[in-house]
Amino acid sequence: MDELTALVTAENARRVFEPGEQGVKSATFTIEANTSVAIVGPSGSGKTTLLSMLGMLETPTGGKLDILGRDALSVSPRAVAHARRAEISFIFQAFHLIPHLTVEENVTLGLHRQEEKKVPRQAQVAAHLAALGLTNHSDAYPRTLSGGEQQRVAIARALVREPRLLLCDEPTGNLDSANGAIVVDALLSSVSPTTAVVIVTHDEELAARCMRRIRVKDGLAESVVS
Repeated sequence: MDELTALVTAENARRVFEPGEQGVKSATFTIEANTSVAIVGPSGSGKTTLLSMLGMLETPTGGKLDILGRDALSVSPRAVAHARRAEISFIFQAFHLIPHLTVEENVTLGLHRQEEKKVPRQAQVAAHLAALGLTNHSDAYPRTLSGGEQQRVAIARALVREPRLLLCDEPTGNLDSANGAIVVDALLSSVSPTTAVVIVTHDEELAARCMRRIRVKDGLAESVVS
């Protein structure tokens, strides 16, 4: 796999659970760098399970799934931990902010155990806070922020790591239109020649702004041809 182009390759990848639990029966697609991808489909169809597979939170039970040059079926726990620390970031509906830390401190956590980079950490954090309109809230605590502001903090924390693969689960699901627009702009602007953004969403407008779609229905996932 050319890691500069194809970040994820799935060929009949599947995750089977106990009877009665919807998993992923078959997933076949490729996710290239410099791409934004919307994962769409009905509730309960397997979208979140698929996203968990892409983030190596769920191990496939069959097929082939190559993520950032790693075979997801046989990758070691140590390699998984490294990938999630250095190359993959998650954004969930739940913000997972630390209540006793300020906005700036929460975002700085995204750089925890990261290798030192050319840009000083403080400058990295400040740049992402500014991009998300949070500069004036850098010393505030999560409890003083609105839901939309807290989501933007969570996104800044994910983006500051400069991940190769950014995985988002309904990032605008609980936001009003104004905050949703800020969040979507930030996510899509993070796409680069070495990175990709993957977004699970029911929001048709958000899906339409992504470059590609993967449709999931009854546990079957495949690319949608435009």
